[in-house]
Amino acid sequence: MRASASKPVLARRLAAAVVLPGLLATSLVLVQPAAAAGTTTNSSICNGVVNQLAHRGAVQENLLKAAAKRNAEAIAVLQAERESLQAKANELTLQEAKVAKSVADLEAQETQIAIDMDAAQAELERLTSEQEDAAGTVAAAKAGIAALQSQQEEIASKLTPLQGELATAESESAALKSTLADLEARQAANTQSLKTAKADLVPLEQTADQAASAVAAKDAEIQAAKDQLAALTTRAQQAAGDVAAAQQAATDAENQLKVLQAAGIAAAAELDDQQALVDVANQTLYGLQRNAAAADAEVKAQKDQIAAAETQLAALESTASLAKEAVEAKNTETKTAQADLVTLQATATAAAKAVTDNAARIEAANASIADLKGQTAAANAAVVAKQADLQKAQDELQALQDRKTFLEAEIKRYEAVKDNRDGLKKEAEQQLPLLRAQLVTVNGQITDKNATISGLQGDLKTLQTQVDSLNTQLFSKQQESSSLQKNTAPFQAALDAANAAVTEKQADIGALKDQVLGLQAAATDAYAAVEGKQTELSNLQSELPSLEQASKAAADAVTAQQALVANLESALPGLKDNLEQATQDIADQQADLDIKAALLTQAEEALTAANTAVETKTSEISTLQDQLKELQSTLDTASAAVTDKTAEIDALSLLGDGLVTRITDLNTQVTAKEAAILDLQNRVAPLLAQLNQLNGDINAAEVKLEELQLQLIAADSQLVAAQTKLADLQAKKGSNQPAIKTQKDIVASLQAQLAEIQTQMSAIDPRIKNGGCAA
Repeated sequence: MRASASKPVLARRLAAAVVLPGLLATSLVLVQPAAAAGTTTNSSICNGVVNQLAHRGAVQENLLKAAAKRNAEAIAVLQAERESLQAKANELTLQEAKVAKSVADLEAQETQIAIDMDAAQAELERLTSEQEDAAGTVAAAKAGIAALQSQQEEIASKLTPLQGELATAESESAALKSTLADLEARQAANTQSLKTAKADLVPLEQTADQAASAVAAKDAEIQAAKDQLAALTTRAQQAAGDVAAAQQAATDAENQLKVLQAAGIAAAAELDDQQALVDVANQTLYGLQRNAAAADAEVKAQKDQIAAAETQLAALESTASLAKEAVEAKNTETKTAQADLVTLQATATAAAKAVTDNAARIEAANASIADLKGQTAAANAAVVAKQADLQKAQDELQALQDRKTFLEAEIKRYEAVKDNRDGLKKEAEQQLPLLRAQLVTVNGQITDKNATISGLQGDLKTLQTQVDSLNTQLFSKQQESSSLQKNTAPFQAALDAANAAVTEKQADIGALKDQVLGLQAAATDAYAAVEGKQTELSNLQSELPSLEQASKAAADAVTAQQALVANLESALPGLKDNLEQATQDIADQQADLDIKAALLTQAEEALTAANTAVETKTSEISTLQDQLKELQSTLDTASAAVTDKTAEIDALSLLGDGLVTRITDLNTQVTAKEAAILDLQNRVAPLLAQLNQLNGDINAAEVKLEELQLQLIAADSQLVAAQTKLADLQAKKGSNQPAIKTQKDIVASLQAQLAEIQTQMSAIDPRIKNGGCAA
């Protein structure tokens, strides 16, 4: 693991150490325009600036202001740091003067330097000891890593079988769930089949019940028919006896009738002669009466027609008046509808104007939005350009500050030269004026560059203010556009409703006009009918006098004929009395004969009806018996179907009970398996977390250890070089006191570096401070 993971991790961390400071400095100082669009990589400052109006190119004002505020705060921090660095630069300048002053004091300290050399030797020995302690610390860190790796392997060995058990349990649980799903599907299918079978059983049972009821009813009907047949047979026998008795009585009455008819013939002949004369007179009277009645009927009919024509005329005049009133009312309704149409058309025109005006305002708002977007884009571009200029100026300032640091170091190095042992005295005399002049120039350039940066930051702030203002205007204009767009639907709905009302009212007016035309035609027809009926009434009234004259003449003729008939009829009473007596005797005998004949006919009809009823009832019983056989067959079939369906339902119920038992058992197994899986997951989760934590700790420790080892090697090399150089200086003594002082400073710096490395290594493992041992 160490061979494969530590070096890439170290490489990544070294890259991050180089790249991140530059990125962080840039993100803290600059306000990228992409922050307004949500594309900046600095999520800690500008993330979330885009809001729901991003599709319109807008940004959320409060988030943009927050981002600008944070960037302003970052700029203020950096400016404070710059002022601090400038103060340090001024302080270093003062220190430079103090160093120049202290050069004279160094010579007075030569005696003290010898003592310091001894102290330096002691310090060197201490450093050597600390170096050995550092080596022990590295060894302890390695031991700590080895212990962590041992823990990692131990946890991995515990985790592997648990993961295997977990995988097996999950596989078994999946199999049980699959089986359970299959059984549940089969149970659902069985339940559906059982439900279908039960549903099928209901009509079968109803059919069987109906068939049984039909068989019972048919049996009762056959039994009733048999009872009726017995009664009808008895009645037929009684009717045959009645027929024989009636035939004998009819024969006796017929013989007596023949004697009476002979006596009545003579009286009828005499009466017939007299009656013939009366009949002729009556015939004439009847003709005259018919003529008089016809004439009177014609008069009455003419009067009835006149009365009917007058009634019809009144009805037609009323119809014509109503038709005229309907036309006038419909014309009034049409005028009202036309007035309403004018109002509705005005409403529709106003609604159309509202829609058009709203569309124009939306178009104007969209144009303003487009213009503001263009201005915002231009302002953002200016911000980008200004930020680029600011970044360039800051980079140039950093270069100048680096140059200043270099120049100050060179000046300090050359000022430390006090003799010409190393041939540096002359070089220092030549270089110091040049370096100091360059330092003055660089300080001036730094001042100018700071002024430039301040100006650029002011310009950037102004541009950002413009961007904020434009974004505010854009947001306001977009809200206005959104509000106008929300009004589009109700305005359009009002226009559609108004147009629909206009169309509907126009249709109503068209329908009313059609109705007016129809009513006008009806009124015209009604007035024409009135005129026709008035003409007809005039004609009937002109014909009435002649008809009344003919009726009077016919009535006079009837009166004369009635007198003649009365004279002829006065001789008829005596003749009629004789004929009536004979006729009465004949009628009485004929009545007796008719009664007996009727009784005979009734008896024969009763006999025929009784025989027919017996035959009909016999046939009906045969038909009922055939129907009973069919109903019995239907009942047997329905009973068999009910039995089969009941058996099917019992089988399905038994199968369903078995499936329920199996499903219950599988649910128990699934529950137990899921509990086992949950237990394994609960056991695996902390081990995985602990393993991940150990992996992270090992990787971090390896990376940090390698970094410290590199630093330790570098510090060791520097310490060795410092020891060598210090030894050389001490060997020379005499006039090398400034060089020895410089070297002592270098050694002190190395000591500080070693102390820092030890502190960092101790942070990895507190035992490192004690060489890997517990405190």
